[in-house]
Amino acid sequence: MTVSKEGHRKRLRDRYLSGGIRGFSERDALELLLTYAVPRRDTKEIAHRLLDKFGSLNAILKQPPSMLQLVTGIGPAASVLINMVTSVAAMSLKPGKGAQIMDSPSKVKEYLETLMGTLRKEKLIALLLDSSNRLISECVLEFGTVDRAAVHPRNLLEKIIATGATAVILVHNHPGGAKKASQEDINLTRRLNELGKSLGFRVLDHMIVADGETLSLREEGLFS
Repeated sequence: MTVSKEGHRKRLRDRYLSGGIRGFSERDALELLLTYAVPRRDTKEIAHRLLDKFGSLNAILKQPPSMLQLVTGIGPAASVLINMVTSVAAMSLKPGKGAQIMDSPSKVKEYLETLMGTLRKEKLIALLLDSSNRLISECVLEFGTVDRAAVHPRNLLEKIIATGATAVILVHNHPGGAKKASQEDINLTRRLNELGKSLGFRVLDHMIVADGETLSLREEGLFS
């Protein structure tokens, strides 16, 4: 492998280490992934071939190894690595031992005040529950300055499908702020609640953690 190719790989890794996946195109992300299974070839060209054949990163990650290996440059190691991405992600979201049972508002509030009470940045998460109100997973929807109007339901829907969750509790914190729901909070809650009704999952509540206390939009009558 030439020095220029190794330098390009290093730049991709450094970009990811400094800023995560944000700012990466689908091709960039796929190219970086391939560097861990294709040691001596130009992964940019292979990434192009994969996208040309399957159309999108999402479609590529769903392919079995046998289909991936139809693309020039993809051997057994690369095909297994690509195929494992979604499988490992789904495995990580399955219920673990000792999962919390969220069967009362008091239990949810106690859990959230421990989880989010000391955060210094705003964070919007979803608690995903099964039909017995057992906590399956916590997924982060936004972190930093959260723009409720820009929250895309697709992120939540992907997690619900991957885990088989049947219910959701939305949660965000107000670091140093008041325990009060904004109009944006209310609008997001109602939007996702209506979506849940049409797609078969329940939005049980939207809770705001602020100054060691928790506000329930459900209890405040703000769902409709």
